[in-house]
Amino acid sequence: MFPPGSLVMAAVVLLLGTAAVAQTPNTKRWRRIERALVLSAGAGEPVQRLRLAPGVVTTVLLDSGAVLEGELPEALRGLFSRLDVTGTHLLLQPTVVMPAQGVPPLVLRFTDAAAPQRLVLELTTEANVVDSVVDVRRHPATVAQLEAELVALRERNALLEARLATARRQAPHPGLAGAILSGAIGITGVLETWLDAPASEAELKVRQLNSYRSGSWVAVAVKLENPPGDVPWQPGIARLTSLDSNGQPTDEPMELPLLLKEPRLLPGQSAVAVVQWPVPSRPPAAYALELWDTGRRRGARWARLKP
Repeated sequence: MFPPGSLVMAAVVLLLGTAAVAQTPNTKRWRRIERALVLSAGAGEPVQRLRLAPGVVTTVLLDSGAVLEGELPEALRGLFSRLDVTGTHLLLQPTVVMPAQGVPPLVLRFTDAAAPQRLVLELTTEANVVDSVVDVRRHPATVAQLEAELVALRERNALLEARLATARRQAPHPGLAGAILSGAIGITGVLETWLDAPASEAELKVRQLNSYRSGSWVAVAVKLENPPGDVPWQPGIARLTSLDSNGQPTDEPMELPLLLKEPRLLPGQSAVAVVQWPVPSRPPAAYALELWDTGRRRGARWARLKP
């Protein structure tokens, strides 16, 4: 199962491991396993488990020279009496059982040009089994695997390009400048209307209700007050439903951001909440509007509004 040169190394390692067990009092007799590990270049980079035992030497045979990637993690330094990477061999001899959590993986980087380039080992300890010798072989990827990997990379690059383009966009201008540049304010100006429509259901006090129309946009501003002695109110979403002349929904409700200058309303505090939406080419007869907190438990509701 192993190349001829590795048999001598494996024999030496087994003797070392046996001696270590014999010299350590109360050391459990571990069942030693020799196994082969095949890495496929087209299968991504899965983490490979390596079963270790205190006092037992584990040897990983590599098909090419390799080095540790970066510095040895500090969390691993106190766990081993030996941890050496020499040419095509990795030798490990832990002094303790591998902790169940908090052990970083051991990462090797091959020095040749073959793929995969990295070997990621998850260090663990099982009840009575230890990997005494692991022979690692890499298989070149097939054409189909390389094509699939190329498609995945192109998709990932496209997503990164989209995120980069979004990050490069200029931040919106505050105040009137932003409204003018976005087209929210045009030569027709802004039409403000005071709405005399009491809320049909409200766990908050509604002090004032106004609508603003400019171009193809409508905004509703609601002055809300959180009653004294109640819990803080954190704005969540606004739910808007288009209605026909009979008060029946004409489309699926829209969930819109509920904008509030303050992060939340404390008991006894009041503030203006704003919700805006684009007006369709054929505006509905009216709207039903709901304002909710983040848990959708407290808010205010209007069964019929004509902003």
